[in-house]
Amino acid sequence: MHEYSLAMDLMENVLTVAHENDAAIVNKITVKVGKLAHVNPVQLEFCLQSIAEETIAKNAIYVFEPIAPDLKCTCGYFGKPKDIEENDILDYLISLKCPNCGKDAEIIGGRDLMIDSIDID
Repeated sequence: MHEYSLAMDLMENVLTVAHENDAAIVNKITVKVGKLAHVNPVQLEFCLQSIAEETIAKNAIYVFEPIAPDLKCTCGYFGKPKDIEENDILDYLISLKCPNCGKDAEIIGGRDLMIDSIDID
């Protein structure tokens, strides 16, 4: 489960920021997760909670915000594929045609995993 190593890195960053700001407690951690990042937010949250048990983040609330990929085409199109359900990421992988001109398009983004915000006291 690679979520554990990802959670270790995320929590290390959270705790570093919290300590640099003399925080007594971490209340909430918001993480942006790319829909193509191959990360299961439920597993990631479990790992983060386990790692945080003996830290100032032990009672933190976790919020996971999805990052959807975009298409980029040589014709100048940049945006979402047309007629694809937001939650059906498999369609992104099989529908790499530009909705504007029909040429092959490149998937941009959607693979990120990053801390968006940390609420501390």
